[in-house]
Amino acid sequence: MARSYSSNSANVMIERINNSQELVELCKGKSSSALLKRLKVASATVHPVIADADQKADHVREVKHWLTGLTDAFFQAEDVLDELLTEALRRRVVAEVGGFGGLFQNLMGGNEANKNKIERKMENVVRLLEHHVRHIEIIGLKEYSETREPQWRQASRSRPDDLPQGRVVGRAEDKVALLNLLLSDDETGIRRPALVSTVGMPGVGKTTLTQIVFKDDCVTNHFDVKMWISVGLNFNIFTVTKAVLQEITSSAVNTEDLPSLQLQLKQELSGKRFLLVLDDIWSESSTEWESFKVAFTDAEEGSKIVITTRSEIVSTAAQADKVYRVKLMTTEECWELISRSAFGNISVGSINQELEGIGKRIAEQCKGLPLTARAIASHLRSKPNPDDWYDVSKNFSTYTNSILPVLKLSFDTLPPVLKRCFSLCSIFPKGYVFKREELVLLWMAIDLLYQPRSNKRLEEIGYDYIDDLVGRSFFLRLDITMKSFVMHDLMNDLAKATSGDFCFRREDDNIAEVPSKVRHFSFSRSQCDASMAFKSISGAEFLRTILPFNVPTGLESLQLTEKILNPLLQALSSLRILSLSHYQITRLPKSLKGLKQLRYLDLSSTKIKDLPEFVCTLCNLQTLLLSNCRYLTSLPTNIAELINLRLLDLVGTPLVEMPLGIRKLRSLQKLSNFVVGRLSGAGLHELKELSDLRGTLRISELQNVAFASEAKDAGLKRKQLLDGLILKWTVKASSFAPGSLSTLSCDQKEVLKMLEPNPNLKTFCIESYQGSEFPKWLGDSSFNSIASVTLSSCNLCISLPPLGQLPSLKYLSIEKFNILLKVGLDFFFGENTSSSFVPFQSLQTLKFYAMPRWEEWTCPELEDGIFPCLQKLMIEKCPRLMKKFPEGLPSSTEVAISDCPLRAVGEGEGSSPGNMSIMEPPPSLAESPTLENPSSQSEIGTSSQSNNDTEVTSTSSMSSLPKNHPLSEEMDQYITQLESSHQHIEEPAVISARFSELISSADLSSILSQSPLRPDLKNRGFDHPGSSSNQSQQPRTPVAPSGQSSDNGIPVPSQSNDETDMEYLKVTDISHLMELPQNLQSLHIDTCDGLTCLPESLSESQPNLHELLIIACHSLESFPPTTLKTLYIRDCKKLNFQETLQPTRSYSQLEHLFIETSCSNNLITFPLSLFPKLKSLSITACESFRTFSIHAGLGDDRIALKSLEIRDCPNLTTFPPGGLPTPKLSSILLSNCENLRALPEKLFGLTSLQSLFVIKCPKLETIPGGGFPSNLRTL
Repeated sequence: MARSYSSNSANVMIERINNSQELVELCKGKSSSALLKRLKVASATVHPVIADADQKADHVREVKHWLTGLTDAFFQAEDVLDELLTEALRRRVVAEVGGFGGLFQNLMGGNEANKNKIERKMENVVRLLEHHVRHIEIIGLKEYSETREPQWRQASRSRPDDLPQGRVVGRAEDKVALLNLLLSDDETGIRRPALVSTVGMPGVGKTTLTQIVFKDDCVTNHFDVKMWISVGLNFNIFTVTKAVLQEITSSAVNTEDLPSLQLQLKQELSGKRFLLVLDDIWSESSTEWESFKVAFTDAEEGSKIVITTRSEIVSTAAQADKVYRVKLMTTEECWELISRSAFGNISVGSINQELEGIGKRIAEQCKGLPLTARAIASHLRSKPNPDDWYDVSKNFSTYTNSILPVLKLSFDTLPPVLKRCFSLCSIFPKGYVFKREELVLLWMAIDLLYQPRSNKRLEEIGYDYIDDLVGRSFFLRLDITMKSFVMHDLMNDLAKATSGDFCFRREDDNIAEVPSKVRHFSFSRSQCDASMAFKSISGAEFLRTILPFNVPTGLESLQLTEKILNPLLQALSSLRILSLSHYQITRLPKSLKGLKQLRYLDLSSTKIKDLPEFVCTLCNLQTLLLSNCRYLTSLPTNIAELINLRLLDLVGTPLVEMPLGIRKLRSLQKLSNFVVGRLSGAGLHELKELSDLRGTLRISELQNVAFASEAKDAGLKRKQLLDGLILKWTVKASSFAPGSLSTLSCDQKEVLKMLEPNPNLKTFCIESYQGSEFPKWLGDSSFNSIASVTLSSCNLCISLPPLGQLPSLKYLSIEKFNILLKVGLDFFFGENTSSSFVPFQSLQTLKFYAMPRWEEWTCPELEDGIFPCLQKLMIEKCPRLMKKFPEGLPSSTEVAISDCPLRAVGEGEGSSPGNMSIMEPPPSLAESPTLENPSSQSEIGTSSQSNNDTEVTSTSSMSSLPKNHPLSEEMDQYITQLESSHQHIEEPAVISARFSELISSADLSSILSQSPLRPDLKNRGFDHPGSSSNQSQQPRTPVAPSGQSSDNGIPVPSQSNDETDMEYLKVTDISHLMELPQNLQSLHIDTCDGLTCLPESLSESQPNLHELLIIACHSLESFPPTTLKTLYIRDCKKLNFQETLQPTRSYSQLEHLFIETSCSNNLITFPLSLFPKLKSLSITACESFRTFSIHAGLGDDRIALKSLEIRDCPNLTTFPPGGLPTPKLSSILLSNCENLRALPEKLFGLTSLQSLFVIKCPKLETIPGGGFPSNLRTL
């Protein structure tokens, strides 16, 4: 690594000094300016001789020592420059966001001690470099020409005649494939002669395979002329052309100019079909290849040129028509190669079993490389002692050292920056599979991607480097997407050898201390104790990387105490990369704030509960990994100070909201999840300025969007670089829970409409959308790049968007649409009326899952059938889908149907593909008559008797209701709420008794009169009118004093074990509510026009009741005081607050209050003093509301209010004199209060206030005296 690092560092250092105006500004002083100049001169002086030193270092000890010392000096020089540049960055942060608040001291100005300290560091580094300059002549170094080839590189290559006799192991399939390429006719449009490139890593057998094919009789008979030229590193056009001509003529060629030579070669090949093999090609110059091919432009049809090369870059430069990649051998093939080489002609079956067992382990260690197998076999030959074989297996790397020079030849041809990038990979354990992005982030963190003259992003530069190393066979790709890679074990050994003393990979606990020169340290968590590993690096003061790998299954080795971390991190001020992932830490050590050079911080899968504010002083931070931090719910409020942050990974971390100011992270390239906040958090408008976001963005908690117009402010349509988008709402069991108050007045369809993304999107997902239909853009043909769409848990949607219009859609999943009845032709065509239009023209996978009410699927009749490219169709848990199976599917479509009666029709009529797979439903469903006959009688039964998990099983019970039955819509909403609240319920018909719903007697009668009442139904507390259940011997709680329900009253459940545990109750269409289950926690009263009041005994009989939702009860006038914590009131215009909320009544426990379109004439003043524990208050569309009343002498610590929302209150004009006695108030929203003239007085005294939103309040005249509080972050 010494040469690669030193050469690259010298270049980068000179570039930075020349191009960084910030460095010049920081070093204005006479002494610091002179030091900077000396640093530049020293770097420029050593740079030209570094290549010469690298060539001599393997043979001259003094040169190796000089080069290692120079590399160490450059490392230290980089640290000094980075310290200066960090100060420049600090000043920029202060200028842009006003950050740090004095936590970061000035390095070069305003603090003499720090200034002297940094100058002393610079002085030491400059002297060290100048020392190496003085030794250049002493050790005999000279400027080195990159075109000069060392003698050892000119080793001769084997020719076809050198191929050993007998069968070659493991290349039969490769031989056939390559033969087909050579013997096939030329394809139309291919220039003659066709060029075939055989590519593979060194030692994989490219030359051997080509020799086998070259000597094959079929090849000999097919071609008139065959030529084999071993080329090597120096691809001299004249020399190679001359060698070809001599190969044909078998005589010396005296021509000395290239044009004459090429003309003579053309004449010799005229009318002949030839095969030319150029072995071991390295030239990456397309110009050289164009010039070389001139002699072959008149080639006879069928002529071929074959090149063997380690690099796909060579194939591209040569414009190869076909590329054949030679694969690694299997372990079995390696063992056969070893055994034949070690034992000669002895059959494998006759080898000693002990030797065979050890030999197969050795073969596995070869990792499929024939060169390794042959080298190992040479050590095993004539050694029948098992101990010798054990020694080879145990010290495998020692026995393969002879192969490294073959691999190093590839390394020596790399540009210096790629050498350094590759050498860093020595920190990866052998066999480690790494992701493309993972490696690029590490390279970026240690500044290997610096290219000041490039217009590319750092990530794109890194991706190019990876492509280059893959093309040159240093990395092996593991998938066609080029996202996962691995290094062959020998390449890993090469990286370790070339990284020298500066990279250290600890693989066990045997080493006490890591050498002081080490900069990059990694260790295996499964092999090393954490405390031992961290203690071993205490002497490596210049360490830049700490990277643990391999998470063990047990957690005992993942304990890491603050006692170990604190002193260690305090001493490692040069650290750039730090991973503490998976360690069982609950908080970050304070010493972390001293790591000012830190670029990469991985805290994923830790138990941290918060991220300290000092993390935001790490202004160099580029990568922050916080995935699966399951106890982390918030980010630092000053996160905007991380202006260099490029990646923020929050996958699986339950953030409540994003902090305000995240819009200032303009360097951000990837944000895994944006959590929409309520009043105190970041809204969607914060996304507007994050214009460089790419990859997949997830926007969650969309139920917190207060206004649909806010969604438009996200600017998703302008984000052209996004590949994927996930939009997620969170649906709580109680729709009036504190976290979802603001969504109740927001049109969700409008929100989704405003979230229209850019047409470049490739994948799209919607989860738990709460609108009833989709906007027009979803399914529009302009989204011609979308390949994958998932729509899940859209429980209120009654139709699907026209997704058939998406021309590139390949994968479509529709899941958990609980009230969807029909999928019609709109799903296929939308508004497209063209007769030639083919819907779903690219779709390969279609999935429908958990659609409990889906009954009809109408498909178009198309001449060429539907879904022309469909490969998989999956339909699961759609118990009502019984109509005819779709006709016209491709015959090759794989169909899987489970828990769906559609199979009965499909199988019987033969309209389904022949490869349909039917999965039998559970017995309880299979035996249900409802599945066979949609008009059969419904059944309700109990399948469990446990107190809290009692279930009521119903199989499509609503199928027996008349089409327009008034209960139908209500039951739909009920089922929707149940399923959206409890995702663990697998069967749509299985309903937990915890969410039992009681309906009016009239509705109950109309249902039960159609079916016999099962005995166990009486145990649920539903009395069948007119049945004998009233004479049940079981004790019952009377509904009315007489023991009989009143005419318009609600029958109350008997107090069996099941009912006493009922926690949620919804009642509709009643006029009296007499008594309720004792353990009730949440009560929902909806559309009860005859209900005028609630029972006075409510608070005493329901001590556990803490949530009350009252909607559209137009006659309700009052309700008693209770122990409620959450109260939601909507459309109750007769409710008299002046009477209900009397000072003598207690609402001391209420924490969340939402009033909308209620108390039309009587809510004039809101008595805030009566609600000391109220945390959130929302008053919407209350026309008479004017102001608040505050009890005189009320202490500032008496009211707990944190969030205040007032919307659409035209008579609100002012707030109480003296302001609001709410010291904990953190957010205020005032919207469409057209007569509001002033904000609360003494606003500056609300020290907890962080956000203040004032929207459409045109008469607001003055700012309160004293201004705004100092902590206000959003106005």
